Order: sequence, then structure tokens, then C-alpha cells
Amino acid sequence: MLTGILGILAAMLVAPLLAKRLDQRAAWLLALAPLAAFLWFVAQVPQIASGVPLRESLAWVPALGVSLSFSLDGLSLLFALLISGIGTLIVLYAGSYLSDHHQLGRFYAYLLGFMAAMLGVVLADDLIGMFVFWELTSITSFLLISFQHEKPESRRAALQALLITGGDGLALLAGLILLGDTGGSWSFSTLDSQTIQASPVFPAIAVLILLGCFTKSAQFPFHIWLPNAMNAPTPVSAYLHSATMVKAGIYLLARLNPIFGGGGGWDGALMLFGAGTALLGAILAFRQTDLKRMLAYTTVTVPGQLTMLLGTNTSYGLQAFAIYLLAHSLYKGALFMAVGSIDHATGTRETGYLGGLIRFMPLTGAAVALAAFSNAGLPPFFGFIAKEFQYAGLIELGPLGWAITAVMTITNALLLTVAGIVFLRTFLGKQGRYPKTPHEVGVAMWLGPMLLALAGFALGVLSDFPEVWLIDAAVQAISYGPVAVRLYLWGGLTPAVVTSLLTVTLGVLFYLNSHRVRNALNLARALWHIKGDRLWDNLLHGIFRLAAWLATPFQHGSLQRHLALLVGVASVISLAIAAPLALHGLRDMQTSPILPPSLGSCLLTLAGALGVCFLRERIAQIAALSLSGLGLGLFFLTVNAPDVAITQIMVETLSVVFIALVLRRLPRSRRQPDTATRRALRLGIAALFGLAIAAVMLASLGRPLQGDIAEWFTAHSLPLGHGANVVNVILVDFRAFDTLGEILVVTLAALAAAPMLGSGLRPGGTAQRGFESVLLQQTLKPFAVLMLLIALLLLWRGHNLPGGGFIGALVAACGVLLVALGFGSRAAKGVLRAEPATLSGLGLALAAGAGVIGLLRGQPFLSGSWIAPGGVPLGSPLLFDVGVLLAVFGAVMHMLLRLLDEKEA
Repeated sequence: MLTGILGILAAMLVAPLLAKRLDQRAAWLLALAPLAAFLWFVAQVPQIASGVPLRESLAWVPALGVSLSFSLDGLSLLFALLISGIGTLIVLYAGSYLSDHHQLGRFYAYLLGFMAAMLGVVLADDLIGMFVFWELTSITSFLLISFQHEKPESRRAALQALLITGGDGLALLAGLILLGDTGGSWSFSTLDSQTIQASPVFPAIAVLILLGCFTKSAQFPFHIWLPNAMNAPTPVSAYLHSATMVKAGIYLLARLNPIFGGGGGWDGALMLFGAGTALLGAILAFRQTDLKRMLAYTTVTVPGQLTMLLGTNTSYGLQAFAIYLLAHSLYKGALFMAVGSIDHATGTRETGYLGGLIRFMPLTGAAVALAAFSNAGLPPFFGFIAKEFQYAGLIELGPLGWAITAVMTITNALLLTVAGIVFLRTFLGKQGRYPKTPHEVGVAMWLGPMLLALAGFALGVLSDFPEVWLIDAAVQAISYGPVAVRLYLWGGLTPAVVTSLLTVTLGVLFYLNSHRVRNALNLARALWHIKGDRLWDNLLHGIFRLAAWLATPFQHGSLQRHLALLVGVASVISLAIAAPLALHGLRDMQTSPILPPSLGSCLLTLAGALGVCFLRERIAQIAALSLSGLGLGLFFLTVNAPDVAITQIMVETLSVVFIALVLRRLPRSRRQPDTATRRALRLGIAALFGLAIAAVMLASLGRPLQGDIAEWFTAHSLPLGHGANVVNVILVDFRAFDTLGEILVVTLAALAAAPMLGSGLRPGGTAQRGFESVLLQQTLKPFAVLMLLIALLLLWRGHNLPGGGFIGALVAACGVLLVALGFGSRAAKGVLRAEPATLSGLGLALAAGAGVIGLLRGQPFLSGSWIAPGGVPLGSPLLFDVGVLLAVFGAVMHMLLRLLDEKEA
């Protein structure tokens, strides 16, 4: 299962390249990935039909007990066959339909990405894993709907679909978390129905999950996104909105039906919202004159009917659900693709301009005829069986079922009328007024509709086949008890048959009087004065106005006021939480004696901080800031932390230079004179922040730790890490993966910040080429060389003595900085003899390569590997440390040289 998803993802990655080389012919190669997945699922049909599900599991987040687990049972197999089978035909169709589009490769990638995400949704057995795939379908569908982003209506429809389906995904996430916590399991297959329904939070779980599923499956009142999404290219409509995406919500409802069914109003909610959505969609479909929008609103109807059938939880109702799910995907996918072919061949989708197309497009017309008959629920098509079982399942409910049956009779009659309009008025009768001369489309465009339409016919005639191999297993997977499954075309003269005859009669009457019925519906709509899109726009405008009202008091453009509010609020919250813990911890806390050197360094740090507050000139503030950092570095020395002390001093040195160079590019300050109130407010916030930090630290130190981490590292540093410098062994061996992530972040931050740092001098400024003093320049040369040598020494000895790659990188950066300050940035670049970004990339490669050595030896990534030629221990941690040095050194120099770039002629 995972292999199939990965195979489709691999096709997604190569799709742009193949499309660039092969144009529309790439579709035949890319279709092989979903076709292979489809054939694999077909091969699993016998095992699944026998009642034995397949399961796969891959550890994802072992520390949290989260696994990426997959399960294939009757329900997921039915969905997987539809996703991969119809997906194969859609890829071929899209290659021809969008053959002249310059971004065809990108479309292939979006389509295959959505396909992989949908397979993940229906195959995932883990709640969190399913939700991740669920959100990926929202993202990829947004990309597909907005594919023609130059059109405003496409952008609007994509944003609407994303906000509705993605926004309520948050509700679904909350529901799934409560479900997993209440059920005591994060796997669908092991959730206990009785435990969940007996929980007091069951109603909240049901409401949250229904909200997420209803938005995805376009149930009322969230149905408005689906018709608007038809602004996407026809392959998107045919795949996302008939066979897959709207079915994602239906799938999750069906998957949870054995757990939620029969309790807490679940069944009633499904029937109420499902029936209402179905009737509304049919009415809105009948009012349309655009073929694609007709199909769009009938697509709203069918998920409503599927939801309603789930809510019946009767034998015939659940059978009708599985049958209708398959039948609808086949005929609706065929009709959407055929309508796209009509538009492609004639230049219009308006029924008023169409007619007599069977003369020009016989193959497409045959496919539409077969699909429309199945859509209308006529025998012997598979859609007829679905309609018969739908009525039988509703009638099983008694009086409530008869009431809903009356609603479904009108709904299905309207669907039959729409099917008649799609085929009879489009392909039969007199010739229409086409914008261009019609022609039959190529094989890639008529093949998909024909195969899907024939499948709907064959499954109806050979109903024993789907009953044994598909429907039975699917029904058992969605019911909370055994269900006897038996499909048939004719079961005698039953109430369901009589209701079906009434449906056909009403449908014919609606078709013959379609203009009158449409005018009546339009009049009712005019009197109603409510339109979903208008409500949506008003809702968005209201949200924007509310956001503006809330944000105006805070978005004042003053950085000082922003920081004051942020620091003040954070300090109050931190102090309120940490102060009681700090006071409690002080009672039993053991402190070390106060030493004069430590006290002096703390006073030096405090003096520098006060200097920054009270001094006014920028240069004086920078000097005071450096004094504070120097005092902190000296404090680390007094507590026997030389590695940290050296790092602090080097970082402080480079930071001061950074700040000075940045200030050189800024305009002169025009600060208004401070008032006593402002100074008092800032002093109060600073004092509050200091108290909060002190309280947090005391609270942290006062809490007992489980085990002695420091003792463990000290005891195992030399025997396991072959190093006496515990700090460096931790960085390059025990916690090397963390260090790899940190140097990656440092490199990316440098690459992102450098363009902004080199944006030019301040107005009226002049470029500085370095110091003018020859004596000072000559003094800097040997000192810079000495610092580079010291950097190498610190790197080499860092595993056993104070030093290491990070410290060495900072020392080397200070050495090159001296050259840059004395002779200009060009001289510094001459010392490097390579681009700093290249050095960072090389460092990252070396650090990652050191981890691969462990993999080659069958050990975990970044495991230390050692050799001792001539008695000198050499290991992969040294190579990792070299990578750290190059990555950090390159990142620092990349930013510094941008700041020092000269405006030379």
C-alpha cells in the first residue's frame, strides 16, 4: 500500500520534466503509476472479499507511539480502486484536454499529488496519519482549482474551497484527538464503540467530526464551494468533485459508522442533513443551463444521498450506500469528462446552443447515453440497482422512512430530468448553433468516458460480480453488525419498484415541462432573496471588519510599543506561573559560595546593561553592550566553563561588529525627547521582565530531575565518544543530529538575511575601504593569520580540550573580519578564495556525510566510527566537526561580507 502511494509520488516528481520533454505524450507514461496501483488493488480483491484485511505499519514518531499504519478492507479497497482506476483515465484525459497549456507538467504534478493524498486518506489506519493526508487533499485541491490562476473566478473558488474544507479541518483534528484519547487507541481498527458512546464527551466528538466531514463532502450549508470549484479545468472536476474529494468526507463517515452508529443522534443527523442537501442540490441543478454546472449541483445531491443512506443503518440502506457510491463515481466521472469533450469540440457548454451532436461525436454520445441512463436510474444499469435499494432501505425505517422517500422521489425525478437534458437535448434533435464546427475528440478523451460508462452497464447486468467481490466486503466494513448482501435487478413488484415507477413518471413530466418548472424555481429563488455566494462574501467582509476593529489599537506602527506590550504580557504570565514554584524551590535549593571573580563579572555585566539604558550615542551604547557580553564571558570562565566562555566572547565580538555595521547603514536617529512617564514605564517593564526570567530559572532549578544527565555524559564521554571534552562530544556525537539541524538553520538564516543586509549605504554615507593607517594595517596581517591558525588548533584539539568546530569557526571569522576591516571586503574575499555560501554547503555535506558512515556500517545515522592509524584516534565526529566549522564560518562570512561590500568603481 505504501509502495503504491510512493510510486505515485515519484511520478509526481518527474511529471514536469516528462511533460517538458514529451508534451501530452507524457500522460501515457505517468498513467502507468496509478495503473500499477490499480492492478495491485485488483489482485487483493479475492483476499479482501474473503474477509481478511491487509495491514502495514511503519514507525513514524516512536517516542509518541505514533505509527504510519495502513489497512485495506472492503471499504478502503472500494475507494482505492476508484481513486487509482479513475485517476489513470483522468491522467490520460488531462494530457489531451490541456495539451496546449504551457504548465501541463505542473498540472500533472498537482493531480498525482492529490491522488497520492487521497489514497493515504482511505488506506490510513492511524487517526493522525489519516488527518495529515486529509489536509494534503485540501492543499492539493486548492492548487488544482486555482490552476488557471489568471482568472479571478478560479482564484476565488480555490480560496473558498480552501477556507471551508481546510478551516473546518481544525474541528476534525480536535474531534480525532478526543476520539483517540477517549477510545484508548489511535487506530481505526481497534477503537471500541461501547467505550466511546458511553463517554460524556461523545456528543462533542460526534459534532466535531461531523463538521469536518460535512464541509469536505459539501453538505448543506457548506455546499457552496463545490459548484464554484467547477471553475477548475474539467479533468479536475471529473476527478476531485465526482469520484474522490467530495467522497473523502463520505469515506470518514462510513469508516466511523460502526463506532458512532446507533447512538447520540448520529443516525438522525446524517439523515436530516443528507436528505436536505440532496433535495437542494437537485433543485439547483435543474435551474442551470450550463452542462458543467448542472453536473456540479447533482454532485452536491449524491453525497447528500450517500450521507442519508449511512444514517439509515438498515440492511438495504447500507447496501444502497456501497452500490450508489460505486455507480455514481462511474457515471459522474464519465459525464464530466464527456462534457469537457463537448466544450472542447464545440466551444460551448450552454444547452441553448447544443443539439444533434451525435452526428459529429458518436463515440462521446454513446458514452454519455450509457452514463446518463445510469444517472437516471434506469434498468439494467448499476444506477438502477442503487436507486431500488435506496428506496428499500428508506422504507425499512417505517413512517420516517416514507417521509424521506417522498423527498428522494422528487430528488431522483429531478436527477432523471437533468440526465435527459444532458443527453437528449445535447446529442439528439436538430443541430445546435455551435461557436465552432464540432468534431470527435481523440482517443485519450473518449476512452475514459466510454470505459466508465460501460462499467456502469456491465456491473448492472452482471450484478453477481460486484456483490461477491466488492459490495459485500464494503457493507460489512461499514455496519456494526453482520448484513446479508444480495444484489438483483428484479426482486418482484415491491414498494421500492412502485416508487421507482413514480420517480420515472415525475422525471418525464419534469422533462417535458422543463421550461415551466425552471421558471417556477427561478421565481421562488427571486422571492427567497438568499444566495449562498452572497452570504459567503458578507461573512468574509464581516470577518475582515472585525479583524480591522480588533487590530487597529495594536497596529500603530511603533516597534517600541509592540515590544513593550509583548514583553509585558509575557512577563506577567510567566511570573504568575513561575513565582510560586520559585518560592517553593528556594526553600530546599543548595547554592554554591559566592566567589569574588564571579561577583565581579556579574557586576561588569550589570554595568554594561545599565550603560545601554542610560547612554544616548549609538557608539557608546555598542561599547556598553560589548562590556555586558564580556562580563558574561568572564563569568563562564570563573565557573570552569572555558568552551562556553570562548564561544560567548567570540559571539559577542562578532555581534558588536554586526550591530556597528548595520547602524552605519541606517539613517540618523530622530528620536523625540523622552518624558519621565515613558522612562518610568520602560523601567517598570524591564524590571518585570527581569523578575520573570529570574522566577522561571529558579523554578526550573528547584524541580528535581529524573537521573543525573551530567553524570552520565561525564562517565560515558571518553569510553563511548573517545573524547575528554564532554561539551564537544555531546555536540558532535551524542547529540549530533541536533547540531546538524542547528547548522542547517544557521546556514538558511544567513542565506535569507544576506540580501537584506547588503541593501546599500544610508543616505549621504560613503563606503569605507578599511583603515587608512598603514601601521595598523601591517599589524592586522600577522594577527589575522595567527587567529586562523588558532582556529585550526581549536578544531583539532576540541574533542579532548576546550575548542571544537563551532568555536574554531567563530575565531576564524574574527580573523578574516580583521582583514576585511583593514583592507576592505575584496581583500577578505581573496583570503577565502571561495564563496562563503559554497563553504556552508560543503560543511553541511561533510556533516551529513559523517552520518552516512554509520549507515554504511549498519549503525544508526550519525553513529561515531573510529580508527587509530599510528595510535592517533580518528573518527567520523572529527569529520562532522569540520563540517560544523565550514558551515558556521561560511554563514557568518556570507553576512559580514554583504555588510562590508564596497561601492567601488
